[in-house]
Amino acid sequence: MRKRHQKLKDPLLKALIRALDENRVTDGASARRIYSKDGSVMEGGRAGIICFPEDTSEVAACVSIAKEFDREFVTRGAGTGLAGGSVPCNDPIMIVTTRMNKIIDVDLKKRIAWVQPGVVNLDLSNSLKGTGLHFAPDPSSQQACTIGGNVANNSGGPHCLAYGVTNSHVAALEVVLPDASIAQLGTIEGEAGGYDLRGVFVGGEGTLGVATLIAVRLTEDPP
Repeated sequence: MRKRHQKLKDPLLKALIRALDENRVTDGASARRIYSKDGSVMEGGRAGIICFPEDTSEVAACVSIAKEFDREFVTRGAGTGLAGGSVPCNDPIMIVTTRMNKIIDVDLKKRIAWVQPGVVNLDLSNSLKGTGLHFAPDPSSQQACTIGGNVANNSGGPHCLAYGVTNSHVAALEVVLPDASIAQLGTIEGEAGGYDLRGVFVGGEGTLGVATLIAVRLTEDPP
């Protein structure tokens, strides 16, 4: 972190620190360099202020501040993507979800787990060992990539031919929309009526909002 935030006169920085705290907001040069890149070979990214929210309300606060100051924002997970999806342009606010890494609830009977977007794929499956269930999407980066990133990219993996890509394994989402409102898309109780907004959101590359809670379907272990 930059020493005591040398730019505390910046009203945008001050607003974000008030919403989170100074230990979870930085505009330091080294952090900006790190978050200007992802796992791709794309160059020329430029990150602005970097925020580390820990729950839905804090994400909504960051988005609301971005709207108030007419600043773009980019959501980033582990940064393992190879297509440049989280490489920022023009100094946007970076909303980094890696601290949102809690498994909130697991219902073995319904085969549903509610997780925050920063939960790592393999960590979820490891937590389910002995239950006979696992989370099927298994990108090559599953030891590091996050479920929020899976949702953004509609990720697959070697077993997607048998089990389907991420869209087949997401039952519902809590999301923060670009106007900072909070919505739930989909349901864990069967199929929702009307348009499949959950299906539209999955694979949206973060352009439709920020997923802050994800209900994933769990798959039986193979024999």
